[in-house]
Amino acid sequence: MGKNLAEFRLLGIDVKVHWSFILILAFGAFVYGAGPAGWLVGGIYGVLTFLLLFVCVTLHEYGHALTARHYGIQTRSILLLPIGGVANLERMPEKPHQEMVIAIAGPLVNFAIAALLVPAVFLIGGMEAAGSLGQTSVLNDNLRAPGPVNLLLYLFLTNVLLAVFNLLPAFPMDGGRLLRALLAMAIPYVQATRIAVLIGRLVAVGMAVYGIFTGGITLMLVAFFVYVGGSAELEAVSSRAVLRSVRAGAAIAPRAINLYTSERLERAMDLILTTYQTDYPVLDMGGRFAGVLTRQRLVSALREQGPDTRIVEVMAPSSEVPEVQASADLASVWELMSQHGSRIVAVRNGPQFAGILTSDDISEVFQVVAAAMEGRRRHQPPAAPTTAAAPAALDTWADPPDVLQAVGSADTGKDLEAHSGTDSEGKTPASIAPEQEKRNG
Repeated sequence: MGKNLAEFRLLGIDVKVHWSFILILAFGAFVYGAGPAGWLVGGIYGVLTFLLLFVCVTLHEYGHALTARHYGIQTRSILLLPIGGVANLERMPEKPHQEMVIAIAGPLVNFAIAALLVPAVFLIGGMEAAGSLGQTSVLNDNLRAPGPVNLLLYLFLTNVLLAVFNLLPAFPMDGGRLLRALLAMAIPYVQATRIAVLIGRLVAVGMAVYGIFTGGITLMLVAFFVYVGGSAELEAVSSRAVLRSVRAGAAIAPRAINLYTSERLERAMDLILTTYQTDYPVLDMGGRFAGVLTRQRLVSALREQGPDTRIVEVMAPSSEVPEVQASADLASVWELMSQHGSRIVAVRNGPQFAGILTSDDISEVFQVVAAAMEGRRRHQPPAAPTTAAAPAALDTWADPPDVLQAVGSADTGKDLEAHSGTDSEGKTPASIAPEQEKRNG
């Protein structure tokens, strides 16, 4: 399990409980144990209360995940942390109204749970208990007097508070995503994200200040993650906008070397020592794409089998390599790599094999194109008074042939381990892997 306390699978989604979850259970046991029920009964009741609370948080995340599934977006996992849950979606929805529905689904689950608890309070506690539904003071009463009625009242109020709190316009919380979706219906997506992140930062600062003066440690933690999470997603959205301006076919190195199934590893060894290329498409004798020989496979095979081994025996077969069309943009190519856990894709121009793209190639294209876009934005002369102002550069940039030609003529395919996740003057597109849908309960 590694860093996870527990893992289980429900409705086709892996749920992971982070080890730090023990801290919130210990906190619950301590707070309730110090109450009138005593350390044993109160401690057990406190653990039960917090477990039920996080069942509600889990259902909140399933609201997001199952709604996303309705739109064809899978959820890799749900992670439960002391401050809430995180539904890790494979990708974000492309249409604002879809993001709006996915974002609102979580709070609606909490409102639904609260509504279902109302008749239970009536049945168990009668009218007197039902009259306490709107009184936040019962939260403190619940700490002092454990019991079924107070437990139901506590869960009712916390579900209402969870829903309302998550609807605050603090991106990337649910309310912030709702705000971004509404803005994206009228303005470009990147610009909408910038505004939502700015508002989210202001809300996060307000949360932090309030937490400092009231001693709300959890609120300060949430404020920190809101501030950092919003910045990370803004970078991710901006990166995706850059990669959407470049097509897969334009990013292929034009002078990439192909190997053939009939050749031996000695040929690949000579090439890797005399060129910068480290990953080689392998063709059969009919010129059809048969697989890929990566540097890792080459080194391993040279060590274990020797240079006389035929390439076809050690290559990754074409069936294991994801394929894209040359017209696909690099953002969708990167997402495909992430979904398949592959750092290489084969590119076809119709049925014809065009070449391969690696995560290193995309990283290099991203750095060059992003730098060119930034330079053009800085040095672009002001628009004429009679011309309508264009949206932000990232939203209007088309394929820059001069930049892509420069990238395409460069030797690409440097080893992933030496390149992935680093900054080289510009950003790498590591941050644009399908971002996590963060929901702080």
